[in-house]
Amino acid sequence: MQSKAMAEQSTDSQDFEVFRSIFYYCFFILIVPLLTFFCAKFVIFEPIFGSTVNGSVYSAIVAIITVHIALGLYIYKAYSEPVKQVKRD
Repeated sequence: MQSKAMAEQSTDSQDFEVFRSIFYYCFFILIVPLLTFFCAKFVIFEPIFGSTVNGSVYSAIVAIITVHIALGLYIYKAYSEPVKQVKRD
């Protein structure tokens, strides 16, 4: 009985780790590019270019680079995880 409870707790712990990892990457993929866009626009490019389209274009480029970095990190994490062998009786 006790080994079954420990196995269930281990499975729950693994599920939580997967959920936490996916939540972290979803936040990084969705929120960080938006923050990067607006921060780059108002802090970096608007003082340089003024309120023109160029500032928005360069801010969008920075946000696109950020989203590609986030996706690359997610893909790297997904491929570098060890494959778990399932025992079947």
